Amino acid sequence: KTKLLFIILAFNVCFVFSQKQSANWYFGEFAGLNFNTPNPTPLLNGKLATIEGCATISDPNGNLLFYTDGVTIWDRRHEIMPNGQNLLGHSSSTESALIVPKPGSTSKSYVFTIDKPSYYLTVGEPIEGVNYSEIDLSLNNSFGDVVTGVKNIHLVTYDTSDPIQNEYKSSEKITAVSHSDGSSVWVITQFMDKFYSFLIDGNGVNETPVVST
Repeated sequence: KTKLLFIILAFNVCFVFSQKQSANWYFGEFAGLNFNTPNPTPLLNGKLATIEGCATISDPNGNLLFYTDGVTIWDRRHEIMPNGQNLLGHSSSTESALIVPKPGSTSKSYVFTIDKPSYYLTVGEPIEGVNYSEIDLSLNNSFGDVVTGVKNIHLVTYDTSDPIQNEYKSSEKITAVSHSDGSSVWVITQFMDKFYSFLIDGNGVNETPVVST
């Protein structure tokens, strides 16, 4: 029994650590790193140039899928996705983009974006806050595309009755954690004295957050 248990545990450990969705990083001014090798190696083929937030995702084997600065999405060929421009992130947002695979899907992901920080507020150029778009890698000959009608979908992360919050809409912070059910995901952002937690499951993004003070 002890030997069998050890084999099962060893298999589970190998399974967990074989997931390489974070094996490639593209960031900064055309910088990149590949963690598929024993020692990380430079990636010199990226098109991304940003001073702050960005995100990259690979498949479970460590093969690049796409990356983004929260404004533009590049596919694994380093070409802009057909509908992958004008997302509502910002080059000076600390967490301009966050990629979350859709639970239960092998081809779909969500890109959450956060717009520019408050000190960029100018007349006629409102802050867009938190938004999300859906990417389907089965489209565009399997190189991916932003799903029509599911681009820059706004998420309310502020008190709409408060004129100041309604103007600024969000902080620059966002993260994702696994749900206790083992498959769903919580996407969490913070503004003022509240945390806004959005559930992502097989049905998509629940746009009504759980609000915690």
